Amino acid sequence: MIKTISLRGFLGLGLAALLSQAVLADESLTQAEANTLIKEDIASTQVMAEVCPAILGKNAKFNHNIQQLIQTYLQDYSDKSMTYDKIQADSEYKSVLDEARQAAKETSKDEQKTVCNEVVNYEA
Repeated sequence: MIKTISLRGFLGLGLAALLSQAVLADESLTQAEANTLIKEDIASTQVMAEVCPAILGKNAKFNHNIQQLIQTYLQDYSDKSMTYDKIQADSEYKSVLDEARQAAKETSKDEQKTVCNEVVNYEA
């Protein structure tokens, strides 16, 4: 299962992270392209984990859902031994994460709050 996301804004990132799981794999993608899309999904989820606590305060359900999303994305990665900790050292992931962080900075607080609440209400 491949997820596609846009780096146009935090809202787009968040909604893609939450809603794109049902998208079927595009067989025209190489494994490297598929892995890049997964890295983008994980990066957007990481940015939500960084931004949302300031908006929502401490929220156990939010934290649980973030971890659940990350694990779901990692299941689709080609290297089945890949972990969240390992991906943090990947140079491509670092670049994608920087882009996601920049997109979050360019997004209004209202949009951020909407995405954060969607993560809280997310049901796998």
